[in-house]
Amino acid sequence: MSDHSEEHGGAKPKEIVIFIDKQQFKTSAASLTGAELRQLPKQPIGPDRDLYEEVPGGQDVLVADDETVQLKDGMHFFTTPHTITPGR
Repeated sequence: MSDHSEEHGGAKPKEIVIFIDKQQFKTSAASLTGAELRQLPKQPIGPDRDLYEEVPGGQDVLVADDETVQLKDGMHFFTTPHTITPGR
């Protein structure tokens, strides 16, 4: 028995593997917003951190909460501390 579900638009969606801070996540969604990406880790990414899409050989891209990202298998994202207020 062979699996023809992808060829014929079967019910099983393709699973996409992405990474956030080197942690692997699997999703069947073709796209997610920045806010949805922030909810994937068990400890959701808080507003005190910025989320970036890693762009190999290019400029990494800040992902806003309301921005939709078209997901591709193997994409990497990382977080950094949000801007620190001087004097704190």
